Amino acid sequence: MRNTWLALVLVACNSGDERFDLLSSAIEADLASNNATGASVAVWLDDDIVFVGGFGTADPDGTAPPDEDTRFQIGSDTKKLTALSLLRKVAAGRVTLDTTVGDVLPDLAMSEAPTFPRTTIRQLLSHQSGIVDNAELTSSTTDASLASYAYGEFASSYYSLVEPGTFYNYANPNFSIAGLIDERLDDRPWPDIVEADLFAPLGMTRTVARKSDLDDNTAVGNGITVTSTDGAIVRTSIADTWESAFVRPAGLVWSTPSDQIRLARFLVDGDAAILDPSLVRELTSSQAPMYPDLTPAYGFGLMVDRGISLGDRYYDVPMWAHGGNTLGYTSAFYILPDQRFAISILSNGRADDFTQSIVTAMATLVDLPSPTTPPSPPFDASALDAMTGTYSAFDADIGPFDLIITHTGDSLRISVPVLDDAGIPYDHEMTAISTHLWIVMVGGEPEEIAFIEKSGALYLRNRQFVGRRR
Repeated sequence: MRNTWLALVLVACNSGDERFDLLSSAIEADLASNNATGASVAVWLDDDIVFVGGFGTADPDGTAPPDEDTRFQIGSDTKKLTALSLLRKVAAGRVTLDTTVGDVLPDLAMSEAPTFPRTTIRQLLSHQSGIVDNAELTSSTTDASLASYAYGEFASSYYSLVEPGTFYNYANPNFSIAGLIDERLDDRPWPDIVEADLFAPLGMTRTVARKSDLDDNTAVGNGITVTSTDGAIVRTSIADTWESAFVRPAGLVWSTPSDQIRLARFLVDGDAAILDPSLVRELTSSQAPMYPDLTPAYGFGLMVDRGISLGDRYYDVPMWAHGGNTLGYTSAFYILPDQRFAISILSNGRADDFTQSIVTAMATLVDLPSPTTPPSPPFDASALDAMTGTYSAFDADIGPFDLIITHTGDSLRISVPVLDDAGIPYDHEMTAISTHLWIVMVGGEPEEIAFIEKSGALYLRNRQFVGRRR
């Protein structure tokens, strides 16, 4: 039976309410400019789901739009679910936020990252373990593969970029290991834990953790395949859609926007029967700054920030958000907690961008405070000279390499000899976002470079590598 709460909302959405015309137009425009052929959207405002809509086609080869029950892969939006589940073990007294990986998994011997087991649960859930980011792509799907891959390939080949607790650096394996810890503290596989302990009590009846639990009402991805060598966007059947038990807790749950909105409402309002409110606050609070001199921070499986820009207007309000990308699906998830607003957009394309839809929803549906002057990103040209020098880094594919930073006027320049030798084009002139955050274009794609000082050492951080100045 359809949830009554949703049924009432659908009647309102199908009644031609003009409030949602601009949002619908923005979604259609975003859909036309992305890889997806279909998108499903839900909006929560003032205690109700006020909008549910399906756009385009759920199958690139079909004609039917997604409906309220159509499932999509949510990618890294899985992480907040993984965090919530492990925090339930903290609430039950099985572990604390200061318990280490090694305390729970004493037999996890990391040959290339011997200090990784010293990572605490707090550091694991806020991407502060220092482990390299990577994903298992061989599609080992049995529940037991979460542990077997962790004790096999992960333990033998994944390496540390920095010591645990040094700084934030996003890495999917953090949440794979969080899922394994959850399993070790339980007697059930991770998918059974989250489905029984989270999805069911939250009313997320269309959310599953295993591909084998999907039904016919599932969007077909339009992306790349695991074996793709040319990166071409193609229709990928559900049977061929990537699945890995090791990656599940980091990003392979299937859900609907309405179920994601039920999760958003819980994050705002809480429910002590599911998780102690103090631990929900930990999840939605800053645990690690994402950049040295900018406001975004990471909580537990959720990014937390203050301030939103809607066109040329800036509003000083808190915002929680995440997002997810898999090989053939994209998720966008935003909450304005003070305004009791949330939006979830799920689509069946790889690396889709629905920014204009998010902006339109906030600008047209939410009662926001008066706009204020946006803060300017800090920039101190006198600090640039201190960032120059040669940074030593390592990548598993190319081995040790150097990055050379020089300073001219108000700008920094970068030279990477290994890229020069390989004939890979990149811009030597870097673009400043702030004093400590810069963008360098490599092969036509932007790459973030953050300069971070910690314990007397200066680091150059990118998601895939960390360089330390000599």
